[in-house]
Amino acid sequence: MAEADDVYFSVPGVATVRWDAPHSTVFVEWDGWANTAEFNALLDAEVKALREHTCSRLLADCRRQRVLNPADQERADREWVPQALEAGLRRFAIVMPESDLAAGHIRERLDKVPQTAMQIAYFASVEEAREWLTKQ
Repeated sequence: MAEADDVYFSVPGVATVRWDAPHSTVFVEWDGWANTAEFNALLDAEVKALREHTCSRLLADCRRQRVLNPADQERADREWVPQALEAGLRRFAIVMPESDLAAGHIRERLDKVPQTAMQIAYFASVEEAREWLTKQ
């Protein structure tokens, strides 16, 4: 179980962001939907965890993520991507949502990020995502 200090964001029904020490990865586990304030806090927590652990890897388990507000996603593209890169993010593994619509939105947004800046890969399971993150 995660140490309390390792949890950067936790809202029931939304998501949890924590440091996964055994895998040296910032780990996000979605539980549903986030409003604008929750989504912004979650993104800030990811960047803070990346910085504090000098980490280059992020794993987002989005299986239970629902479709997010398009304006929030656009702001994430504009603000979170540069902040995450500046914080050191280089490999981003995403376990795709069960919702085809939510999955399509994630791909549409992240496919715009240059692969030279950050490697992004999509998976069906957390195990596959972890395996990919630990290579290289």
